[in-house]
Amino acid sequence: MNQATPISSVCVFCGSTPGNDPAYLAAADLLGTALGAQGITLVFGGSDVGLMGQVSTSHMKAGGRVIGVYPTDTFSHDVAHPDLDVLHEVGSMHERKALMYELSDAVVALPGGYGTLEELTEALTWNQLGIHVIPTVLLNVNGFWDGFVDFLDHAVVAGFLKQSNRDLVHVTDRVDDVVALLNRADRS
Repeated sequence: MNQATPISSVCVFCGSTPGNDPAYLAAADLLGTALGAQGITLVFGGSDVGLMGQVSTSHMKAGGRVIGVYPTDTFSHDVAHPDLDVLHEVGSMHERKALMYELSDAVVALPGGYGTLEELTEALTWNQLGIHVIPTVLLNVNGFWDGFVDFLDHAVVAGFLKQSNRDLVHVTDRVDDVVALLNRADRS
């Protein structure tokens, strides 16, 4: 992909719960609104709950196109968002991630748990291996990702991660910076 090409779709990984800090929902709301207002398609896990529900609903309210990728046989407790432009139903989490990456020009991670971390680290691994090179940004709401960023820096010092691969993930605590970081990131 040409670096001069603006981002047209962003995969957002985030929690299916709201978390304990109201700032998490506020950030999901701001991110969804910002991406939607810029005409950037949102690709996400397809759920109507937690941060996923907030980012997608805000995105739609801002006029953005939303694509959900939902593993129908995996989640009985989640509810697929009813108002999406497109809902892809897949049979497994692996299929879900592969399709989400395929549909996206970039990745943004909001706070979340095991699923968010696993999706994020797989995207970074694919970037490192050159399977799918797309910009990745951590939206570090109230320092949520500080421990993960420290781990990445430690992995560089310990010799398990090259600095060039560490540099594949960008970190910001400001929603306003997300799109600028995505568009400046190397996508070659």
